[in-house]
Parts: sequence; C-alpha cells; structure tokens
Amino acid sequence: MSLSANMTKELLVKELVFGVNRPQRWWDEHPKQQKIFECIKESIKNDGMEKPLEVIKDKRGYVVEVGNQRLRALLDLGITTAPCLVTKEM
Repeated sequence: MSLSANMTKELLVKELVFGVNRPQRWWDEHPKQQKIFECIKESIKNDGMEKPLEVIKDKRGYVVEVGNQRLRALLDLGITTAPCLVTKEM
C-alpha cells in the first residue's frame, strides 16, 4: 500500500530497523566518518533532531532509509523516541 501523502509519526527508537547497518570495523576503517558521526551526535544532544528520519514500513517494521547515523546517535544517547517521516508502507 502506498501512501498518497507522507506522514510524520513519533516512533520508538528501539522499534526502528537500520536500512544500512555498518559493522564496527567499517567505522574503524573510516575515521573521518566517525568524526562526522560524533558531530551529528553532539548536535542531537544539544539541539535535538532538526529533521525527521525517513522510513518505510515493510514486513521488518519501520526501516530507516535516510538517517541511519542519526538513528545510531539516538541509540547511543539513550533517546527513546524519534520523529519519522513515513514515505511508504508496503
């Protein structure tokens, strides 16, 4: 089922699924990306989320299509909910 208009919902972070899940070794091999991630994390900690995660809903649940680093930051910070823009439901 496609949505005719995108819907924003506040979703539980623990129920979100990474669209791209990078193993720790990827981060270790890309220290520049780790610095970018730390900046994202600090921004969320100080200012909150500036824009919602973009997710699709499928048989796995709500899958993050845009915002996987922000999802990782939310988990690291212990934040329990996140604004999510649901772009498609299947």
